[in-house]
Amino acid sequence: MKKTRLNKDGYPTFVWMNRCLLPWVILLCVLADPSVARPGGPGPAQAAPRPTALHPITIAETLALSKPSEVQISPGGTQVAYVVTQPILRTNQDHAVLYVSDAARRGPEHALAEGLCITTVRWSTNGRWIFFVLENESGREIWRVSPNGGGAEKVTSTRGELVYSPAYRGEGIAYQLSSDGNTLVYAVYDSAEAEREFKARVEGGMVYRGDKWYQQLIDLKWQSALYKLWSYDLRRRRAKELWETHTVMPPGYYPPEIQISPDGKKVAVLHQTTDDKQYSLDLLDLAGGQVQPFLPHLANTFDLHWNEDGQSLTFDSFGEYAPGVPPAQGVVHYTARLADRSMKPDQDATVASLLGVDSLAQAVELKTGKMVHNCSVSDSKTRTTCIEEAPMFPPEVVSMALKGENPDAKPLILTHLNPDYDAIQLGQVSALEWPGPKGEPGPQAGLILPVGYVSGSRYPLIVMLYNTFSGRQFIYQAGLFTSFPAQAFAGHGYAVLLVNLPEGHGVYKEGDFTGAKAAEIENVVLAIRSAVDSLVTRGIVDANRMGIMGWSYGSFCTDYVVTHYPDWFRAAASGEGGLYYPGGYWLTNDSLRTSIRGFFGGGPYGKFFLRWKEISPVLNAERLGIPLLMEYTDVNLSGLEMRQAILEQGGQAELVLYPGEDHVFLQPRNRFNSMTHHYDWFNFWLLGEEDPDLSKGEQYTRWREMREKLKEGRRSSANSN
Repeated sequence: MKKTRLNKDGYPTFVWMNRCLLPWVILLCVLADPSVARPGGPGPAQAAPRPTALHPITIAETLALSKPSEVQISPGGTQVAYVVTQPILRTNQDHAVLYVSDAARRGPEHALAEGLCITTVRWSTNGRWIFFVLENESGREIWRVSPNGGGAEKVTSTRGELVYSPAYRGEGIAYQLSSDGNTLVYAVYDSAEAEREFKARVEGGMVYRGDKWYQQLIDLKWQSALYKLWSYDLRRRRAKELWETHTVMPPGYYPPEIQISPDGKKVAVLHQTTDDKQYSLDLLDLAGGQVQPFLPHLANTFDLHWNEDGQSLTFDSFGEYAPGVPPAQGVVHYTARLADRSMKPDQDATVASLLGVDSLAQAVELKTGKMVHNCSVSDSKTRTTCIEEAPMFPPEVVSMALKGENPDAKPLILTHLNPDYDAIQLGQVSALEWPGPKGEPGPQAGLILPVGYVSGSRYPLIVMLYNTFSGRQFIYQAGLFTSFPAQAFAGHGYAVLLVNLPEGHGVYKEGDFTGAKAAEIENVVLAIRSAVDSLVTRGIVDANRMGIMGWSYGSFCTDYVVTHYPDWFRAAASGEGGLYYPGGYWLTNDSLRTSIRGFFGGGPYGKFFLRWKEISPVLNAERLGIPLLMEYTDVNLSGLEMRQAILEQGGQAELVLYPGEDHVFLQPRNRFNSMTHHYDWFNFWLLGEEDPDLSKGEQYTRWREMREKLKEGRRSSANSN
């Protein structure tokens, strides 16, 4: 069997990757001297005046959610450090603050540092220091601060670019602190060397060999770089280079993972070695600097950890690597023993790992009904601190006493990060479940009812794709997709359907195009149709006022549905897609073209063209009869291809470009504008509404013209028939 996940994440936006979708924790933050938090900045103690009346959530309130991360209990279990990050529309940056507070009772928190981004918070083993990575306008470095305050101090002055990656593309580990607290092992990219290599390669022209995708040929920021591991002796204040390798991915995309062994003698390094997604797990001796390959022939592998005994490692993997052959299985959680280099799968741990739920979180949910994640435990294992959230409960930092390593009481909420949400009405959220092809349980979709829902009334519907509902995380936007204001739509009277990929998606036999088509897209179409029909049958949804929107792989699904089933929906929006576009095929590299040929049998030419015609949305654009909004970054050229195909064949589409953005939008202003654009778009096409804001006049003039052209096209089609 073959499992392909070609465009389930974005690297780059038009390139397709085999990777599990990671939880959203994008932290990119703002400003200043890290020693003291900015007065009046966002944080638990800085509550804004609360509105007196309940009201539906706005786009601005959706953007401004403060989110906790990096929750770390002190070794003694008396204090907890955590980061709160909030997007700031005015500055177009995020603002992050590092706090410390009492771990056993709710009380005042103390701000220790702030900056553009704070990640990788760790306590020293004696509890005297809190280490963290801070990004400010001077760059990104490792800092430390006393939990008693007194000002933060910079620990490193790196020669290169300290490793960092947003969570949705691998969330790189910048450093590890040894168990004795005396040594830091940290990772940097040699960006200067990457620039020299790029200039040497392109100056005077170069032969294109097909091994690089388009942006790698022309853009410095997409070049792979030399990755270096350094150690830093905190007592002697000396840095020493340990090891280096050339990355396959550009900086910021799935960097190597590093983990120091419990005895502090070894560093496990997990890194990609080929474009074909071969990975190697190596062991680096800290004293002598020797590197020993441990498991050099792994397929796509991630989430590396040492077990407490120091004699084995755990990770999630697609299994053994075979050159030129896609993995024969899905993701499995493994334990690998150093003694015999064996890999043992653990199916129970696989499910928990993919859901981001560890054994402690499971125990908390079983005893208290509360859903927690990102827990840290004191050395005595008598107290834990976590993040608690639920579909209708914004994330907070919580604490629990432990007895026998199990929760001894309900979570104690330590923070109140979003007091404005006390006055916000949210649409009721529930799971929609039906058996998978093998009877697998689990939510296939989530449903948000309109605010003020009245049984027996029918409401407009927005379908959002893909993997946007886990039932465990707060829903204000749709999953990790920062452009989809799910609860704002519910606040305006929409039912919102959050559709996940069905069980068994993407698994098919090599060379079986019919099976591949069924596993890659037809099962998604069936899931959408089944869920929508059930809501219409239950009297919740008005079948004449339905729209669909998708991002990344969900963009392909959206484009496929509206070009292959053009009468299902009345309006659509898709962003950052391009999967199975002919243009994307030649813009990518040989390795990924091999993966695509594994689906179709060949490229979009000759005897395989009809297969492409059967699948590709851009080759079926003439069938599109509804308006399509597309949003793309400047890196992804697929929007241009689709727009032209639609317009030249009588359809109507609007393409909005966001230069310099990420595949999942990070900049607050772009996030706000993208959410607003989607909100206005569906209100116009499904409800016939226009925002009276005068600054949007030109927008509505365009859309009214599009509406008249669509009407004229339908009249011409009717007359010709």
